[in-house]
Amino acid sequence: AFATLGLHPSEELRTGMMKQAVAVQGDFNAQGIANTLWAFATLKLQPSEELMVGMMTQAVAVQSNFKAQKIANTLWAFAMLGLQPSE
Repeated sequence: AFATLGLHPSEELRTGMMKQAVAVQGDFNAQGIANTLWAFATLKLQPSEELMVGMMTQAVAVQSNFKAQKIANTLWAFAMLGLQPSE
């Protein structure tokens, strides 16, 4: 919602949300991964290394559930964040 509205969440909220996302990373499905990375990229916010490792690990675990649009959104987010999927 923040990204869609062009608003930037506070540092405290970003930090808390990143910690919570890491804590529940095993619950993310393909859409959740794509949406989360898209939001960070749209807001031009760099996710923590711990969150990125978790997102990439979970993406591998659910890769068979990624449809074309989610693949495109996820790769777009990597590009906008200046990341390589293998990092």
